[in-house]
Parts: sequence; C-alpha cells; structure tokens
Amino acid sequence: MPRTKKMRCPFCDQIAPDGQRLISHIERKHADEVPDNMKIDQYVYFLKTGKENGRCVICGNPTGWNESTGKYKRFCENPACKNKYRETFKNRMINRYGKTTLLNDPAQQKIMLANRSISGEYVWSDHVHKFAYTGTYELDFLKFMDECLEMDPDDLMAPSPHTYYYVYNGEKHFYIPDFFIPSLNLELEVKTHENMHHKIQAVDAVKEKLKDQVMLGNKNTFDYLKIVDKNYMSLLDYFQRAKERSLEPEEMKHKIVMSY
Repeated sequence: MPRTKKMRCPFCDQIAPDGQRLISHIERKHADEVPDNMKIDQYVYFLKTGKENGRCVICGNPTGWNESTGKYKRFCENPACKNKYRETFKNRMINRYGKTTLLNDPAQQKIMLANRSISGEYVWSDHVHKFAYTGTYELDFLKFMDECLEMDPDDLMAPSPHTYYYVYNGEKHFYIPDFFIPSLNLELEVKTHENMHHKIQAVDAVKEKLKDQVMLGNKNTFDYLKIVDKNYMSLLDYFQRAKERSLEPEEMKHKIVMSY
C-alpha cells in the first residue's frame, strides 16, 4: 500500500499525515484564513499542485472547482466543448471499428433505449441541465447524484460517450455504460438483480460476466463501477478514495477499479 505524503499547514506549520487530514485541520483552525475565492479542499489542492484553476481539455479555457470529485472540472462552461468531446470519441470508435449493421450500431441502440416506454428526461435542480434516462434505476441514480451529492451536472454524461465490445456465442456485441464522469474517467453501470424469466436471467448473467471482463480488463484506461439495486455505498466510498487520491503525489496515484 503506497505511503501518503505529509503536508504542512501554511498557517501554523503543523504537520498533517496526509492531505485529507490537512483539510480537516484547516476547517477547524483556519477556515477564516483561506482565500475567499477558494474552498478549503481546493486550497489544499492548490498548495500541493500550484494550480488556481483547471484547464478545459478541449479549448484550454479555465475551469472551476468540482466539490464532488475534489478536482477541477474537465470542461469549461461552453456546452460546445462537451459536445466536441462526445464527437471525438464517436469518431475514434468509427475509425477503429468501422460501420456496423443497424442492429449493432451503438447510435441506433441509444435511439431504441430512449424510445422505451419507461424512458424520460430528468431536469437537474439548476433547471438548466437535462438527462435522458432509460429506466427507474437510472432515474434514482440521477436524483441521488443531484439531490444527495449535489453533483456538478457538467461532470456527468448519460449515457457514456464510449462503446465497448465483447463476444457472445461467436458474435460481436457492443455495450454502452449508463453514465460517465469525465473528471474521474469513471464508467458507471446501474443495474438490478431482478429479471422476469429464468432463461433470460441465465443469458443475462453470462453477458454481464463478459461485459465485466471487458471493463475490468481495461483497468489502466478507466475506472469502472457497477451499482446494483440502488446501493450507493460503493459509490460514496469511491468518491472518498478519489478525493484522497487527488491529494497524493503523482507517483503514488493508482487506479481504483471496482465491480460491485
């Protein structure tokens, strides 16, 4: 297990065992001394990295602080940058895999899912951002991220802009995760264990295993988290670890990959 780097309080020189402990110390002792334009965790991040803001991965303009992840946002306020990000990945997949049949076309699958009778559109609490969902479990997840975690909606994509492939019964199938959080490079799947027929359940179990093998096999590329039956404890644990990881020295950072 990697050792965390000790950090010195800039106000009283007290040594904290790690970045998270330094945040707690400053909250208790020096909250009124933190610059007015920074949150406490942002200020500690600044002490470690020297960065007063982030940079949009598309246009390079400054980005704000994301309290949910303990990092700067990956995109600026211009919606065009997020759209360009989506298009970049879409073109990359086309260049890599070529055109598929209509049934196996990820774009067509998204259209089919969006037209299911249980589909709808969730309006974020800011009354600006809207997310399409394809089932009650996805809707519950969106409400949890919005109302409970107060997640920055600019750091959430539904569905994921990425497509993954696996082989079942000798045929190539594709898979699109339910959600993607760019700042954490985190793919999210929201599932239920319930199913209506034992034969369908058996097939689904095999396909789920194949999907998991593909996702976990790419652990050096992204993180993957599966949320089952509206149990969000693993997600909360992930966010806490991600915050701690953002305060570690670069050489000590490591990917956190979980199934469920």
